[in-house]
Amino acid sequence: MSNQKLDQIANQLRQSGKYRIIDKHQQPKGYNAASPTDKKLIGVFLDIESTGLFYATDKLIELGMVKFEYTKDGRIFNLLEEFNGYQDPKIPIPEHITKLTGITDDMVKDHSIENSKVAEYLEDVDIIISHNAQFDRAFFETAFPDIVPKAWACSMRNIDWSNEDISSFKLEYIAYRYNFFYEGHR
Repeated sequence: MSNQKLDQIANQLRQSGKYRIIDKHQQPKGYNAASPTDKKLIGVFLDIESTGLFYATDKLIELGMVKFEYTKDGRIFNLLEEFNGYQDPKIPIPEHITKLTGITDDMVKDHSIENSKVAEYLEDVDIIISHNAQFDRAFFETAFPDIVPKAWACSMRNIDWSNEDISSFKLEYIAYRYNFFYEGHR
């Protein structure tokens, strides 16, 4: 069946009022129009996967970051370059972590995230945002203690989700409430 036909069916179901259709997330080309006077800053969305919940004893296994342009009033313009790297924790990844993240021992074997590459990537960044910054920041600062500190924000705690009529902090639920879904944990 063609995409056009599927879109027609989805629209019919939406219009019936009996169904809610959730679309797969498609990354937009851009977000907001910028005026020549807008001073653009650089932020980064950061996510860490680890062997467990405790930064003092567990190990980072993946670092993912995406830069974006924004203004002080919060408008985002463009997504910029991505950074993604695996880190071999030198211990077996627990089965429940592999089930949650999809990351296996073979995927991280002999991989290392270079401190200098992370520092270079973050050099022009004004703010780091993650969904549960308390977790991500602790692992990040443990794994990369020599990187110049940046301002951090938390999309889980620094946004009043109840004001948005969203009752859960889980990213899957937030996406669902905004009528889209995405594949995988990462």
